Amino acid sequence: MNKVFENIELRTNLVKIVLKSVPDKPGTASQIFSSLGEAGFNVEMITQTSTTKEHCDIAFTIKADETEKVLQHLKEKLPEIKVSDILVDRNVAMISIFGKELAHTPGIAGRVFSILAQKGINIEMISASLTVLSCLVQKDFAEAAVVAIKTELK
Repeated sequence: MNKVFENIELRTNLVKIVLKSVPDKPGTASQIFSSLGEAGFNVEMITQTSTTKEHCDIAFTIKADETEKVLQHLKEKLPEIKVSDILVDRNVAMISIFGKELAHTPGIAGRVFSILAQKGINIEMISASLTVLSCLVQKDFAEAAVVAIKTELK
């Protein structure tokens, strides 16, 4: 049997930014992330959660050393996008599991989530593709999460 994953990467040099109560209308996400990209900022992970019919929360991760520049950019370049608050979480880490077999392993995401739950580790954001599964967790639990995944996913 092939190994489910080929590599697990842990990145601790990230920050999560949450834009609270963003107007939920076509083009808003495009405006935010096109502007950040044009300014040279690389966004690694994005989630959007609808909070009402008119608003949503948008969370994304960036490199920690770009935090102040990104916050300044958002305030200066996108003042027309009215948000109720901008939250910054500096205590996050991204665990990325890489492997060609992920696409052929039904239930792998559920297994990873169960492993983390059994260790009492909350997942804050999730990104998945056919070959990569990434989870954002609190930095304090990141090392334990990686050990648990490596131990349990054989």
